[in-house]
Amino acid sequence: MKINLGGIIVSTKDALINIENKAFRNGDAVKEVIRFVNGEIIDWEDHYFNLMASMRIYRMNIPLDFTPEFFQEQINLLVKENQTTSGKVEFFVFRNDDKDFLNASINFTITIENSDNNWEFLTTENEIDVYKDYTVNTSFYSLVNTQKPEENIAEIYRLENDYADIILLNVNKRMARSLKGSIFVINGNTIRTPKKEEGVITSVLRNNFITKVNKAEEFKIEEVEIFPFEIQKAEEVFILIDGVGIMPITKNRKKEYSTEKTQLIFNFL
Repeated sequence: MKINLGGIIVSTKDALINIENKAFRNGDAVKEVIRFVNGEIIDWEDHYFNLMASMRIYRMNIPLDFTPEFFQEQINLLVKENQTTSGKVEFFVFRNDDKDFLNASINFTITIENSDNNWEFLTTENEIDVYKDYTVNTSFYSLVNTQKPEENIAEIYRLENDYADIILLNVNKRMARSLKGSIFVINGNTIRTPKKEEGVITSVLRNNFITKVNKAEEFKIEEVEIFPFEIQKAEEVFILIDGVGIMPITKNRKKEYSTEKTQLIFNFL
């Protein structure tokens, strides 16, 4: 598999970054996760502007050549080199190893994970749990898609207990998101999901998905405050994962869920 490192296509084993790099030393980087389907970058313009907004929030010096056309060209270049038609793309932007944060130049990597499907419906047995050892910060800066070291510990907990995903709570003990994406709870034809202020990572896929579903007649999505006990009362629960698709939840503790409505909702992708 090849990657795009600062505009140069290299194999993963040949991709070298200085040990003084700020992404490595400080976790100083932002990321945009995109779906590439049948030769097309899905919602590419929205993703471009979301990435630019993230870079501004992190006070990065955006290069003049970081144009919408450049964004497309660099992704398409990598896709062509890997000879793929569909998959998950990650556009990762970071400061170089210049000592001064104010004057540090910018670099990037682009990676792609191949997929045979346009969007994925992860149909295995997917058990979920609520993680309570730490809470999600709901401040403006925490909603950027960037490294969050505390979530590495949550990921270890998930792996140790063989969960498909875990729900993260905010300081008010309400649901914020899951480790993998945005959580949605279904009862009847109403779908509830935590509102942005609850600790939801800014996501182009989530925003456009909610808009598409609400324009249809079958279901309506409400962005609200949700306490974790509500998933025990839900008919169905699913996770919307950037760059991937939908993971239907089949179990939480003794509660088991069907996935029929989630399968219908998947069609909106």
